[in-house]
Amino acid sequence: MTESLLLTNISWIAAPARFERGKPLYRINYPEADSILIEDGMISWIGDEADFPEQPDVKHVNIGGLGITPGLIDFHAHPVFAGTRENEFEMRTRGASYSEIAGAGGGILNSAGKLQKTDKKTLIERTLPYLDRALEYGTTTLEAKSGYGLETNSEIKMLQAIQGLDEKHPLDLIPTFLGAHEFPLEYRNNHDGYINLLINQMIPRVAEENLAVACDIFCEKGVYSLEESRTVLSAAQKHGLAIKLHADQLSPLGGTRLAVEMGALSADHIEYIDDESIELLANSNTAAGLLPVAAHFLRMEQDPPVRKMIEKGIVCALATDFNPGSAMCESMQMAMHLGVIRFRITAEEALWMATIGSARALDLDDRGSIEPGMLADLVVWRSENISMIPYHFGINQVEKVFKRGVLVVDKGRRIGAVSGAAE
Repeated sequence: MTESLLLTNISWIAAPARFERGKPLYRINYPEADSILIEDGMISWIGDEADFPEQPDVKHVNIGGLGITPGLIDFHAHPVFAGTRENEFEMRTRGASYSEIAGAGGGILNSAGKLQKTDKKTLIERTLPYLDRALEYGTTTLEAKSGYGLETNSEIKMLQAIQGLDEKHPLDLIPTFLGAHEFPLEYRNNHDGYINLLINQMIPRVAEENLAVACDIFCEKGVYSLEESRTVLSAAQKHGLAIKLHADQLSPLGGTRLAVEMGALSADHIEYIDDESIELLANSNTAAGLLPVAAHFLRMEQDPPVRKMIEKGIVCALATDFNPGSAMCESMQMAMHLGVIRFRITAEEALWMATIGSARALDLDDRGSIEPGMLADLVVWRSENISMIPYHFGINQVEKVFKRGVLVVDKGRRIGAVSGAAE
C-alpha cells in the first residue's frame, strides 16, 4: 500500500475526456481545482485544498504552481533490441531506400541477427536506460513488442526480458508478440514453413506461458500478405491473444480493412489508408494508430488523412514507434510535436491521442485521464499550458512523474535511474 498524498498548489489540470461511444472525442476537461488526492495508487478526489478535510495520514506535496496531465501512454513501441543501427541511418541520409538497406544486410534481419546472439540478462540491462528516459519524458505505460527474434527461443527470450523489465521498472510494460515481423532468410522462399512455426509452436508457447496480451504482424507488400496475416492472427485469437496490425504503411494493401474485419485493437501507421478503410474504421472498435516519429524518420511523402479520420469520429492513438531502425526516439513529447506538425492536429487532440486514445488502443480503461477511480499516473509539467508541450520541442518539459501514486521522476530525472545511456 502506497502512502496517501495530497498534491496541492496545482495551477492547471488537463483531464482528457474518457471514451464514450456516441459522445464527442478529443475533448480535454479543465477541472477548477488546485489539488488531487491519491490513495492506494489511485486518484480518489479532485478539488480545492481549502475544501479538503485535514487528515493526519495524508502527506501534502506542493506542486509549486505547475500543471498536471495524465501519464502519457506509448501504445506502439519496440524497446528491446540488442544493438542500434546508426549505420543504416547514415545510409538513409545518403539516399538509400528501405529495400537497398535490407539488401545490404540491414533492416529487421540485422536486429534479429544481433538479438539471437544476446542473452536475456544483457537485453534487460541494455533496455533499462531507454525505459528511464521514456519515464523522464512523461511516459507511464509503454507497449513492448518482440519481433527481433524470428525464431522460437529468441522470441521467447525477448518476451521473458520484457516480463523481467516490467517487474524491475516503474513503467507498466504491455507485452505484444510480433514473431511475424519479417521472414527469416531461411524461410524467404518458404513462407508456409515459417507460418507453421508461428501458429504451431510460437503462439501456443507464448499463450501457455502468458508472455503477451496481444499479437501483432507486419502486413505489407514484400512481408506478410493479407491471407498470411489472417492465418497468423486467427491462430493468435484462438489462443486468447488480442490482435493488432502494422497496416498500409508503405502501400494500400488493405491491412486496415483486415484489422476491422478481425476486430483488431488497432491498425498502425496507415499512411496509405483509403476512403473505404476510413469508413470501416469509423464504424468499428479498432483504433487508428498514428506514428509520426517513424514517418519523419523515414521521410514519408504521404501522411495518413488524420483530419478526415477525426471528423469521422475515429479514435486515433499516438505513439513513438521507438525502435532502432526507423524511430530511435523514446519521447512521447516529440511524438506529440511531430503529430501536430505533420498531421496538423491541435495540442488538445495530441494530448488526447497520447492518453485516452492510446489507452483505447491497448484496451486499458483504468488510465489516461484524471478523475476519481483512475490510476494515479500523473505528469507535472514546467509548461504554462498544454500548447507548450508540442510547441517548445527538443527539450524535456517534465518536472515530476507519479506512477501509481509514487514519485518516480523529480526535477526531470528518474529517481534511482540507471547510470549512463545504452550504447
